[in-house]
Amino acid sequence: MAAAGASSSAGPQTGARLIESTLYKEDVCTLGHASPWGSWYNLEAKRWGYACCKGLTAQRDQACPVAPPPSASAAAGEDGNDSGIEVTSPDSEDQTEFDPWDFSKPPAELLPPEKVCRGQPGAYINHFLAWSFGEWERMQESGYPGFEPIQHAKFNKTIKEAKDAITPLLWRLKKGVSLDRGEQKSTKRSRETRTSMEGKFVKEKSVLDQLFKMANSCHERNYIEAHAEYMRLTFGNKMWNLTFVAHVAACTMKGAREYRRNRDSLNTYDMDPVSQKYMHAMKKLCRFSQCIRPSSDQSKNVVM
Repeated sequence: MAAAGASSSAGPQTGARLIESTLYKEDVCTLGHASPWGSWYNLEAKRWGYACCKGLTAQRDQACPVAPPPSASAAAGEDGNDSGIEVTSPDSEDQTEFDPWDFSKPPAELLPPEKVCRGQPGAYINHFLAWSFGEWERMQESGYPGFEPIQHAKFNKTIKEAKDAITPLLWRLKKGVSLDRGEQKSTKRSRETRTSMEGKFVKEKSVLDQLFKMANSCHERNYIEAHAEYMRLTFGNKMWNLTFVAHVAACTMKGAREYRRNRDSLNTYDMDPVSQKYMHAMKKLCRFSQCIRPSSDQSKNVVM
């Protein structure tokens, strides 16, 4: 019978490199632990823990009791507390708290791009967002007159959530940083068996341009096109989200052939949770714009 405290990493090492998860970061040590959560398993208690302290901490969110005293470092901060954020992580900026954005001075009407900016998509996106939230607050104060029950339920008391999701986008636009957070061509991919089955790299379209087209389509009351731009933001050029491997019998007594179709490059929506939230909020604002400014041409309205 195995003794308590057996390692969970049993098994032969094949040397094959697995595809890195896009949902969770691996081998991330937090709270002063020298090993990640799940690196140790207590057979008697039937619970996962940390290999560094052998399960002395009953809870995952408790600091390591055997950790050395914290030292001042760039990764730990001035107070010496480990934030758990990787310094080299591309999402480090997104873990910080953005200051609230001032939505108190919305424009009186939604203007066309040529009257707001000259070749600056970010300025028009800012104009569209300010106008949308201004109208949303006005409709909320008046009780959403003319809204159908399903529309009222969708927008009532959800404006703060939408503002929180949009705020990082506004700060990124103000700072002039790139909105494109997708996977680049230089990113390592899983090893393919047949190069003919490997997906071709197609560069992601500009996130800034797609958001601008969504805002402009709402001004033109072409909500079908705004929805199409949203789909391009989220799906992009991808045809395969996961690597697919199939083993097909080659011929009698000669084993099988392996056919591998690697996943396509991940776009900003896949890579950045913050971008996901503001894209969702942008779609909701387009739906709200349709509620208060529907197109007379029903073929340009989205069924809600």
